Parts: sequence; C-alpha cells; structure tokens
Amino acid sequence: MLTFNASLVEHFKRLLAYDQWAMDLLLKDVEALPTPDPTALGRISHILFAEDVWLTRLQGEDHSKFTTPWPDRSTAECREKLSELGKRWSAYLNHLGDADFGKIISYKNTKGQPYQAPVGGILTQVFDHSTYHRGQIATAIKKAGGEPHSQGFYGFLLENMK
Repeated sequence: MLTFNASLVEHFKRLLAYDQWAMDLLLKDVEALPTPDPTALGRISHILFAEDVWLTRLQGEDHSKFTTPWPDRSTAECREKLSELGKRWSAYLNHLGDADFGKIISYKNTKGQPYQAPVGGILTQVFDHSTYHRGQIATAIKKAGGEPHSQGFYGFLLENMK
C-alpha cells in the first residue's frame, strides 16, 4: 500500500525523484527515435536550463551566466546535466528544514528584472514547469514516430514507492 504522509522536505524530495525518473524516460524515448527530434531535445534542454538556474538562484549564487533559456545540447549532454542536477538538487533539499519553505529569495530573471519569491513557491514552480514541458516533449516524440513512455506521477509512485 502506498502512503503519502510526508514533511514538505520529503514531498519535494519525492518530486525530485519523480522528475529524474520522468526525464530519464523521455531521454530514452528521444534516443529511440529513428531520426533525432530537435523539438523534443530542445525542450528537454530547456527544462534542464530552468532547473539549473533556479537551483543557482536558491543557493544565492551568481546566475548571470544563464542567458540562453533554450541551450543547444545533445542527448549525451542532457543526460550528463540531468545526472549533475539530480545530485545538486538532492544536496540542496537535504539541507532544508520545513521552516525554510517560507524564506523569501531575491533574484533576477534572465532579462535582469528583479523578483522575490518564497522557497516553497519556487520549488513548486520548478517541478510544475518541468511537468508542463514533458507533456509537450511526449507530443513531439509521438509526432516524430516514437512512442513515449507514460511518465505520470502515479506511475512513478507505483514503480518506485512500494
């Protein structure tokens, strides 16, 4: 039986695990295409860009190097970045306590405009953004002649949270 009692920290760790699982499935689907699909790969690269820039912002690091939200990456480069981000996000989440989710973070977007948002809101945005684009990627894979894996959250739970 699946249980879902968790702290906010555990909830976001589960979302990170889901995100890594779903992105891995989509990369496998892109790699299986008879002809590489630039739309699918471009959106995967964009998701990884967003996850990278948001983590850098959350950690209070210089994020001025993030100027191109649609970087051009190969599937191998995407796989490498996915692995790197999984480790970095996991380390970040491991240092959070439930009280940290209300902390306000100041940052600038890629156009230099200043914003502020709570950590919990940013984390929700990161995973929501990824889910939004994964649906688009699945459609692109299908249009390119592939058959995308189902990558819904419940499927992840059934497979990984026994």
